[in-house]
This record gives sequence, C-alpha cells and structure tokens, in this order.
Amino acid sequence: MTEKDRENIAFFRYRLIAPILNGQVNCQKDYLAEICSQIHQVPYYGPKEFTPKTLSCWLLDYRREGFDGLKPKRRSDRGQSRKLSREFEEHLLALRKEERGLPVSVFYDQLVDKGEILPKEVSYTTVYRLLKKQCMIGKEVSKAPERKRFAYDTVNTLWQGDMSVGHYLIVDGKKLRTNLFAFIDDCSRVVPFAQFFFSEKFDSLKAVFKEALIRRGIPKIVYVDYTEKYTMPRNIVSSA
Repeated sequence: MTEKDRENIAFFRYRLIAPILNGQVNCQKDYLAEICSQIHQVPYYGPKEFTPKTLSCWLLDYRREGFDGLKPKRRSDRGQSRKLSREFEEHLLALRKEERGLPVSVFYDQLVDKGEILPKEVSYTTVYRLLKKQCMIGKEVSKAPERKRFAYDTVNTLWQGDMSVGHYLIVDGKKLRTNLFAFIDDCSRVVPFAQFFFSEKFDSLKAVFKEALIRRGIPKIVYVDYTEKYTMPRNIVSSA
C-alpha cells in the first residue's frame, strides 16, 4: 500500500464521519446505522461494509491524531511475507469454530468480505494451512466416528431437509446472503429438489418441499431441524 493509497483511504473515512464532526447529525446512532446499511467503494480495498463500532473508532482516531489518525497503520513487516501472529491465529480459529460446516474457500471469502483479512496480505493458502494444521478442514473437523442415525433400505421412506449458507451477491448496491434449501432421500441420496433463496424463512423451505413432491412423490417420513424458523407443519404432507 502506497502513501497515496493511505491518504485516499483517510479521505474516504473522513467523508463518512465529517457530518458528525461538523454537527450536521441530529442522532449519531441513526446516522451510523444508515451508513452501515450501505456498501461503499473504498479506495484500495474495493466494496466494503462497516459496523457502527468501526466508524466510532474512526471518530476517536481523528479526535486523537487528526487526519493522520484515519490513515491505515503501516505494517512493521512491510516488504516481507506476512506471518500470522499467535493472537490473530486464535482469532481466525475462533471464527472457524462458528462456521465449521463451510468449505475453506467460502470461509476465506467471508473473511475477506467482512474485512477480517486482505487478500494481498493473507493468502488463501496461509489460512488453509492453518486450518489443516488444526484439523479444521473437511473430514478432519471432527475425529469422532461417523454416526448413521438414519438408514432406510427403500426410497421415499425418509427425506431429510436442511438449509446451508451460500455466497453473498450484490443486488442493487446491497450485499445479500444466499441460502440453499434442499431435501435428500436417505436411501438413494438423490436430491428431489434444491434451490437458492435470499430469504431464510419457512416460505423458502415450503417452496422447495412442494417442488420435491412434484418431482419425486410423497415420502413416508420428513425430517428437518426442529427450530422456530424451519418447523414443518403437520398438514403440509399427507401420509403415503
């Protein structure tokens, strides 16, 4: 990152907090919420979104150090290959524990999207090696023996349904998360139907289940996670 890049980033940050500094904002909390609901084109970094805490830190930095306080801090190891500090490794591992089901590539993309890391400073390979070393990729996430709680010999005896977080898409300037809803037949492992939705509410699961019934018939048993969001009404399917 050049000095010009650092100045451009500082100007960008100043533009966001200037209305607060100049007394043009009646309610700082509402202003921060509005700013943080948008996706911003940030010099050097590209599309980013921020939290109110981040902007509050910029305000504090400006009041303490002036304009220079808004510039990104220089790395002490500039010009060298970055080695993750122990503290930062622990931070990444803690984030990974919350998202164990994600492929490493998706997990890495999320770290970049959230501003946790910069691709120019922390590569995918660096993160992958760290997770592999800690047995937190693929089948190495858990060393416990596989438990086959459900196993049926005929198709359409049991369908299992679930939702998985997908990629983020930019739609009309807003960053939206996709959610993959799918059903799978326990015996054949055939997927009767699956579809991505922006909504993670029950209507999305209901739409996928309806299409699955049309394509593959009616199962005897349907299993989904019993949560408030995804509870399947008793009358959604008749007994086969």
